[in-house]
Amino acid sequence: MHASEADIQRHYSQGGLLERILAALQAAGKDIEALAVEELAPVDEFHTRGRTATRELAELAGIAPGTRVLDVGSGLGGPARFLASTCGCDVTGIDLHPEFCTVATELSRRSGMAGRTRFQQGSALHLPFKDGAFDAAWTMQMQMNIADKPRLYGEIARVLRPGGRFVFQDICAGNGEPLHYPVPWASRAEQSFLIAPDALRRLLGEVGLREVHWRDISAENIAWRKKQVAKMAQGKGAAAPLGMHLVLGERAADKSANSARDADEGRIRTVQGVFEKPDA
Repeated sequence: MHASEADIQRHYSQGGLLERILAALQAAGKDIEALAVEELAPVDEFHTRGRTATRELAELAGIAPGTRVLDVGSGLGGPARFLASTCGCDVTGIDLHPEFCTVATELSRRSGMAGRTRFQQGSALHLPFKDGAFDAAWTMQMQMNIADKPRLYGEIARVLRPGGRFVFQDICAGNGEPLHYPVPWASRAEQSFLIAPDALRRLLGEVGLREVHWRDISAENIAWRKKQVAKMAQGKGAAAPLGMHLVLGERAADKSANSARDADEGRIRTVQGVFEKPDA
């Protein structure tokens, strides 16, 4: 049985997320009425390697000033704010979860990015935008909950202008062994739909996108995580009030531990890619 969109929303719904984030920011000594984009990175980069990965992907994408970017599965808006502030682009975010959109909008307002970023609730399978509306489309670890991947990537290709680029980092299926649950994107198997890396590359070609760049970053992710764990063990990375535990909820430790175990055992792979929509 496939999980419904309402079921996926329930997985991510914690309630009171904005209040928890603002309280954690205050506990960290931040001025919550005048936040810097960088100060939000511990909580608004909801993907592996956080801001490091966002910066890396932005460099691969080559996003120029004035570029119209669509962030599909925009979460709390971390990548959107980073792109807008560092690349000088204009970012529209869409996410299935209404609370994420509300939080993203408020964090953009408090960090002075409301004029360059905007967020709306909606389905990635029915993007409410005209054909060719964007110069670039961006996703970071968002397709794992979506079963109809041809529809997802077909919609992304549709809203890209000819010559536009699709840029992504995503979790893919690994050795075929079942995952340990819960993980950050799913409480149970019925909510998770992983695609093999080769199948993803093939599908993107089938919807009319041409490969520009592709790499498997699974080893880098594992090494990064182990380095973070070592720092914690040495007392160099003591638990901070601001972190992904605010988003992951009560079972944050279980979700993180299972995701790490799945990566270590080869059950999941992580890839980055840049694909281009050919000129008409």
